[in-house]
Amino acid sequence: MQRLGKSVITAAVVVVVLLVGVVLYLRPIAPLATGYAAKITCSAALVADRDVASASADLPPSPLAPLVRTEVASSTATSSLLGFWESTAWYTPGVGCTLADEAPGFVPLSPAAETPGDQPWPTGNLVDVTAAREATGVNGTAIDLAVQGAFTEDDPDGLKRTRAVVVVHAGQVVAEQYAPGFGPDTELLGWSMGKSIANAIVGRLVARGELSVDQADLRPEWAGDLRSEITLDQLLHMESGLVFDETYDPSTDATNMLFRPGSTADYAAAKPLEANPGTWWSYSSGTSNIVCDVAHEASGMGPEMARELVFDPLGMDSAVLEADSSGGLVCSSFPYATARDWARFGQWFLQGGSWDGEQLLPEDWIEASTAPVELDTEHPYGSHWWLNEGADGSVRLPDVPADAYWASGNEGQQVVVIPSLDLV
Repeated sequence: MQRLGKSVITAAVVVVVLLVGVVLYLRPIAPLATGYAAKITCSAALVADRDVASASADLPPSPLAPLVRTEVASSTATSSLLGFWESTAWYTPGVGCTLADEAPGFVPLSPAAETPGDQPWPTGNLVDVTAAREATGVNGTAIDLAVQGAFTEDDPDGLKRTRAVVVVHAGQVVAEQYAPGFGPDTELLGWSMGKSIANAIVGRLVARGELSVDQADLRPEWAGDLRSEITLDQLLHMESGLVFDETYDPSTDATNMLFRPGSTADYAAAKPLEANPGTWWSYSSGTSNIVCDVAHEASGMGPEMARELVFDPLGMDSAVLEADSSGGLVCSSFPYATARDWARFGQWFLQGGSWDGEQLLPEDWIEASTAPVELDTEHPYGSHWWLNEGADGSVRLPDVPADAYWASGNEGQQVVVIPSLDLV
């Protein structure tokens, strides 16, 4: 009996040690896992109006995934891991889903004016692919094969999971296709395509005389150190010199910034310099949120900023750029819009920033935005847009015209603009 008692005690100690080890392992990463699950599920279900099962399919495979449970209500999505480490995302109409410790109390935005269904795209939502092909002279058979290729799962290294493709030539929709369960009215997450929306927000404010890309002294906490010399133009070109770890792993900057409650801009702005401003290029989601915080400050607008400056003027009635718990737009990562509205955004840039007869961006904004950074870059880069041609004349995609540029999300989302082909 005495020997049995010692065995029981030993076993109990081993169990306790294992449990303590599990808790210590999970404590730093569990809030990120539940924050990710709550935020992404909330947006897919309550912004994009998809069923919960479909929304859950947006979550990436993870060893922790089977341990996370998410419950969606009328205005919240709450996730927990093993019943602990609870995270909640709160839905506000027009503002989207926000990770916060308590309801953020945002004022709902009134529904956007509906884009007329009886007027031709892009100022309306009437799409006639057959008529558009006849008018533009495109080869329908060839373009259908190309579009179908985007949906064909023929990649041994992973699934494409394509949900929508819209092709616009000469201002008309000449091809459009959707995966089962998705359609013209489904809002789609753009991830880092929001960075190009940030570019447009700044462009609108520059056109209105409320911002200058040359201005510095952008943040009060930067006063008195070299960060005060960072200009808005350097932020737009990812040349700030600020430290930021863009990888998406537990405890990296990008993950902590996006999937914990708080101000995304404040998180990024608190980082020290890794290099002098203007001397080093580094792609950073934190930078984009600082850009939009500068825009908030200049415009005096809150979560409605993207809608008032970009979405409403273009008739992007489905579009939402979500806010963090401080009310700042998460321009780096959380835009939603239908494929047709994403195409509208690209068409606007193709048209030089003019829309329905009104010049909304400065005349030289597109040219300046697509001029390549001259520092060493991962790939050719402009002002919050990826480019095909670099400063040295090299071309990233040889089979694509050199003048192509695109907004890009980390799961393969793209808005590609090719001016020489009049194509989006």
